[in-house]
Amino acid sequence: MTMRPDSEDRPARIGFLYNHEQIHQIPHSAPILAELATLPGAFEIHAFLTDASQRDKLARFLPGDALRAIHLHLLPPSRVGAIIETFTGGALPLRRIGNLMRHRSRLAAMDILVVPETTSIFLKTRLGVKRTKLVYSQHGAGDRAVGFKKIIRDFDHVLVCGERVQARMLAEGIIREGEHSVVGYPKFDAVKATEEKRLFNNRNLTVLYNPHFHPFLSSWYSQGRAVLDHFAARPHLNLIVAPHVMLYERRLHISTGPLTLRATPAIPDIYRQYPNILIDEGSFASVDMTYTRAADVYLGDASSQVYEFIERPRPCIFLNCHGANWQDDPNYAHWHLGEVIDHPTKLDNLLDDLSWHEVHRRPQQEEAFRSTFGGDPYGGAARAAEAIASLAARSYIKV
Repeated sequence: MTMRPDSEDRPARIGFLYNHEQIHQIPHSAPILAELATLPGAFEIHAFLTDASQRDKLARFLPGDALRAIHLHLLPPSRVGAIIETFTGGALPLRRIGNLMRHRSRLAAMDILVVPETTSIFLKTRLGVKRTKLVYSQHGAGDRAVGFKKIIRDFDHVLVCGERVQARMLAEGIIREGEHSVVGYPKFDAVKATEEKRLFNNRNLTVLYNPHFHPFLSSWYSQGRAVLDHFAARPHLNLIVAPHVMLYERRLHISTGPLTLRATPAIPDIYRQYPNILIDEGSFASVDMTYTRAADVYLGDASSQVYEFIERPRPCIFLNCHGANWQDDPNYAHWHLGEVIDHPTKLDNLLDDLSWHEVHRRPQQEEAFRSTFGGDPYGGAARAAEAIASLAARSYIKV
């Protein structure tokens, strides 16, 4: 058993914080939580939830014995922060920051705190939580610059999914030797039993449209209606519209690079009446790989879900709606895994004959998947749990 070296005769406390208003981060660290919780008597495991509904969502990824071994805590958000965030259309994460401030002392009682997002580093850099070691588990394996922010350097340990992300983080000075672990992709362990579901009453080609919420990079704001119109006029093709779950979480989206503010457009009900179009604005199926495994073709822009999609190599198409000079930009590395077009009117040429994928893109996808997630795509949760346990062993005396 790993014990603290001070006067407290107790196991090391390891906490998992879910300080987010949406569900997409839960599958990325919940499998690690499950692995640690089933290590008998080794640690005292805690999970901090900021919404009561998160408990049931978290339970989906935890076997019963793991759930019973975890101390669950609800951290109610500040009403003031929630009101201000609502007033601003959710454009700023004031509720998350307010939660950290309000519950700082409870989180500081942890010896190790595992978080899937970077806002929580405020505990260490702004709120004076120095003794607790913060572990960043990430949520996704994309190429956007947001995944390589300099503030990641302030974490005590970083769990990295694979060699591709590791190499870029090392090159940019974001992680350091001895303070990160390459573990794979724990989310695959959470959803590996999910069966491919038949979502339409036909065998027609099915396209997953997975636009991001980023107000500058996303194709949804300027071309989403054109995508819907394209498939509405082609009943021989199926379309799943499953944007990033944050798109319809907020009324307004703002980015600073470049400065862009966009309102989330409503989806006219007429499109929900087409039998060949399925629209999901953010259900659990949007994050448990139901759609990435059910579709034949991926259509997107900036979402990291494309790397989950190529678990099984298939055709990918990307909408360059903002005229990006993308070919040599590492933030668009995933666009090399498919074909890039500037408008949905060019979809027909690609969808009518998909041979371009087998000839040109399949080998690139296979290599990208290996470098992103390692040779074994599963087992990431166990490797991440081992890395956290090792961090605890280095920090505390074993007795």
